[in-house]
Amino acid sequence: MRSLVRYIVMLGFIGAATIGRAQDQAVYNHYIANQGILNPAYNGTRDVISGLMVFRSQWTGFEGAPYTGALNVHGPIDKVKNLGVGVVLQNDNIGFTNNLEFSAAASYKLKLDRKNTLSLGLQMGFKNVVYDGTKAVTVDYGDPLFTERISKFGFNFGFGGYLYSSKYFAGLSIPRFFQNKYDSNKEEIKNTVSFKDLHIYAYGGYVFPINDLKVKPTGLLRIVPGAPIEMDVSCTVLLMEKLWVGLSYRTVSDLVLLAEYQIDSKWAVRYSFDYPISEIHKYAKAGSHELGVQFDFSFKKRPGMRSIRYF
Repeated sequence: MRSLVRYIVMLGFIGAATIGRAQDQAVYNHYIANQGILNPAYNGTRDVISGLMVFRSQWTGFEGAPYTGALNVHGPIDKVKNLGVGVVLQNDNIGFTNNLEFSAAASYKLKLDRKNTLSLGLQMGFKNVVYDGTKAVTVDYGDPLFTERISKFGFNFGFGGYLYSSKYFAGLSIPRFFQNKYDSNKEEIKNTVSFKDLHIYAYGGYVFPINDLKVKPTGLLRIVPGAPIEMDVSCTVLLMEKLWVGLSYRTVSDLVLLAEYQIDSKWAVRYSFDYPISEIHKYAKAGSHELGVQFDFSFKKRPGMRSIRYF
């Protein structure tokens, strides 16, 4: 009986890192800048080698709150026309549970006409779920539930489409098709298909020139058939071709301040602060913080695409 109870509780902890907090796939404020993480079809579309590093600390001040780090590097394959590749590494931690994911992506671009391009992408990778009960502070010393560290691996794949020009973009993706669930009987991660738990992302935006300014309204829908639809609506303004500033609203009751500074044609830094306007603000008074660094590089010594595109 103790063994059964132990594995049920373990399953609960591991599941909490995915289903329970609706972050089976991490949420980012700068979702437009982080498209290579969100959609495999985006990888290789910037026509340069592009790298992105992101760190997010959620609900600062809340004990055991989630924090996430991600790295995405992608670029075109010059010797194979219209082909792009990329890699994504994500680490998501909450409480006693840590999720480490690695995926490799490939995309193929179809030139629809002089201005519009459609990219189709596929990615495959693995997920390592770690539950470390030794981090717990317990009343009863020696409880076997809190003296073990479990590490399990699961496989996943995803796909997406991305339509873009120099002024607009639209994407649709399912980054992870499998649900990596812990099987307490076999003590392993099972790769199961659950359509009601699929995370579907639909997003887009447009860049409007207004006098000397660029205005970029964007939106993103997170669709999980078994849950209410979540939506992000954002608008940022480019000042002096250097500084993006704006606001975003997330329907789970978060208000977000967005900022991005373009250091030069190769480097950019981003920061965002989101403050919960729901009841959770009583416990996470310092809000959530997200910091990102991006670079664009080319061996052909051509300028980064950021001088042409704004996403």
